[in-house]
This record gives sequence, C-alpha cells and structure tokens, in this order.
Amino acid sequence: MKELIFSFIIIMSLMTLNGCNALNNYKKDLNHYEQQFYADDCHYSDIKDKIERDPLLWSLNGGALAYHCGDYQKSIEFFDTAEAIFKQQELELEIKGAERSVLSILINNNVNNYRGENYEKIMMNVYKGLDFMLLDDFDNARIEFNRALDRQRRAGEYFQKEITEAYQEFNRSRVRSEVSMLPNSSSEITDYEGDITAQSIYPDFINPFATYMSGLFFYLDNDYSKASDLFKQTLRMLPNQQQVKRDLNLIEQNSTKKTHYVWLIYENGQGMLKQSFTYEFPAYLFTNKVVSAQVSLPTIEQRSTSYPYLLLNEQKTTEIANMDSIIQIEFNKKLPAVYTDAMLNMASKVAIQYYLEDNFAEYGGKWIGLFYQLATDKADIRQWRTLPKNFQIARTKLANQPINIYKPDGSILTTIAPLSTDRDAIIYIKSDIIDHFKVHIIQKNINYHQ
Repeated sequence: MKELIFSFIIIMSLMTLNGCNALNNYKKDLNHYEQQFYADDCHYSDIKDKIERDPLLWSLNGGALAYHCGDYQKSIEFFDTAEAIFKQQELELEIKGAERSVLSILINNNVNNYRGENYEKIMMNVYKGLDFMLLDDFDNARIEFNRALDRQRRAGEYFQKEITEAYQEFNRSRVRSEVSMLPNSSSEITDYEGDITAQSIYPDFINPFATYMSGLFFYLDNDYSKASDLFKQTLRMLPNQQQVKRDLNLIEQNSTKKTHYVWLIYENGQGMLKQSFTYEFPAYLFTNKVVSAQVSLPTIEQRSTSYPYLLLNEQKTTEIANMDSIIQIEFNKKLPAVYTDAMLNMASKVAIQYYLEDNFAEYGGKWIGLFYQLATDKADIRQWRTLPKNFQIARTKLANQPINIYKPDGSILTTIAPLSTDRDAIIYIKSDIIDHFKVHIIQKNINYHQ
C-alpha cells in the first residue's frame, strides 16, 4: 500500500514539475511582452495564445498593447474580456467567498488564473474610455469613465471582503497549526526586500488620475456640473495641484466655451515591477525529517522615469498621480494576506516532506520532498506590465498653428499639426523610456450627436 501511495506521489510530482515549467515562463513571457511593446510590435498572435492559458493577465496586457498601437477597437475587445473576468470574480467572491484550490495549497497561487489588482480594474476602464474617445464614441466613453469611478467607490468594500475571506480560509485550514507552532521570533522574515513605502498618500484605492481624467472627459462632453465635482474631488486629494485649480476655474469662468484649449496628458516611465523574494526558515524548527522550509513572497521595485516632464509649447507638465504610490499602497494592504497564504503553502510542503521521509526514507523520500519544495516555491509576479510611473498634465489655448511638445533640454519631442480651434482637444503621450513615445490625439467630432 505504501508503495502505491509513493508511486502516486512520484507521478503527481512529475506532473506538477512539468506544470511548473509554465510557472517559470511567466517572467520570461512578461519580459518578452515588454520588449514587444518597446519595439512597437503590434502582432497579437502570441498574446491570443497566452490568453487561453491565463485569460485575465494577457487580456489586460493585450488591451494595453493594442491601445499603444492605435488599434482602439482591438484594445476594447481585449479589455472587454478582462472586464467579464473581473465581474465573474466579484460575483464568485460575493457568493462563495475566496475559495482556494487544493493545487494552490500544494503548489502555489501561480496554478490559478490571475485575479488582478484593484488598481488594474480601474485603469482598465480608464483606457477603455480613452479607446472610445479616440474612436469618437463619447456615449460609450461616458459608460467607461462612470465604471471607473464606480470601481473606485466600491474598491474598499470589495478589497476588505477579499482579505477577510483569505484570513478565514487560512484559519479553517488543517495545516494552520504547522504555522502557529513556529516561535514568533523565528517566523519573522528578515531582510524582506521591496520598495513598499509610498511617496504620495492617496485615499485607499483612489487613483487621482482616474478621477481627473473622468472630469476632463465630462468637460469635453459639456457636462460641466459633473466635471466640476470631479475636479473638486481631485483637488481634495491634491490641494496644491495648480493645473486642476485652473481647470476648475475654467468651468466657472468659461462654461460657454468661447475659448478652446488643448490638454497634454503625459504617461511617464515604467511602473513598479513585481519580483520574487525567498526566505528559508531553519528546518529544525519543524523536525529533523525536513530538509527545507522556505517561503517565497512577491516584492515590488521601482523602475526608471522617461523624461521628468514635458512642455506643451511653454507649459510644463505637473504630476497628477503617482502610479507607483498607488501600487505601493495596495501592495502594503494586501501583503499580510499574501504572507499568510505563503505560510500556508510552506506548511503544506513541510508536511509533504515529513510524510515522505517518515514513510519512504529508504527511497530517498526526504530528498524527493526537497525537490518538490524547490521546484514549486514560486512567488506570483504576474501583473499588468505597462502602466506608467506617473501621470502628468498641462494645458494651453488652442491656436491655428502647430503645437510643439518639448523635452526638458529644450529640443522638440514631437510637433502636432494644427488642431481645429472650434473645440477642445487632448494630446495623450506615453513615453516609457527615453526616445520611445506614442502620441494619441482626441478631439470630439463637431458633428457628433449624443
């Protein structure tokens, strides 16, 4: 009977390790995706294949690539897939709670489909709104910006339920006692690395850029009352943001829109990068039949800016939201639950090692258990990779002449052909690294009918 059980464990281990090859490829796939982004490679065949393996992760990244490439309808299709998955996740959490699969406990969370982050949900709707604006479909754009605002409103409630369910699941687990047996001083993970201290503090799960961009949309869509409310909300978060103050004054002074303006929205740099940190507890804390007791946790690291600012003619852009800080705030709030989940995962593998050594020592059970531990101990580093480091804004009057966008050194980054002076416009520029940028122009069709 023992031999049968042992054979079953060996077969399961081999199957698991084969599956773990896919886990190891996440970092490689995401790095390749970023290089595709920087190379302006607009082929989606690889992403479509990856969507079958991890639908949400690659729908988000696919939507961002299609937007970057100016394929706005394709971007909407990718993001629609992501939206449907997010809605299903939220429904399941409401009905069933945060259930964890057996494989998640025995291997790690990478075997599950990616669940995404709250800030990713909000940004997904913002980008869908931009997609529709760029397609001159302001009716659907309105829906998306309203969804982004609603997601921000509900994020705290949803997030708290998600975290509470994770703790309850941990407390219900039969291996919880394995973790609680660790001495407090020994269960503290030292030298945990990661840049998790936010530079800017915003209200929980609120992205000032999403609020401001929604306000700007409603201004361009002639809904001055709603635009005013959203600019005021932005100012409550950023009381010293002078451009938002000027935009609010613009509503109060120029609601007849006799003068038209162009806004520059600048996405600067590369957002936080998820990495993996591994900590090994002394195995003797458990038993001499255990070779390794290690836990892997995600960390986040800051990456570089592109140009620190741009100039719209003579107007210098100023920061409206620090995306790094938004990621850091959410990461900090989620970390305790991620930690308990990782400890649960470690405890299950310790138990497997103990069982194998206790029952199959003559077959090298301890070392098979160690091999299993090392092969399956992977932190979940999946993420939407192309969000920026920060968002910046500037505004100037429209004139019947070319618009120059300058780099900080005074040289021209790009020149925009004259835009119609009879309606407002947005120049949207993303520059993730120096000398790489994309420009999107939004100007509502004067014949557009709501």
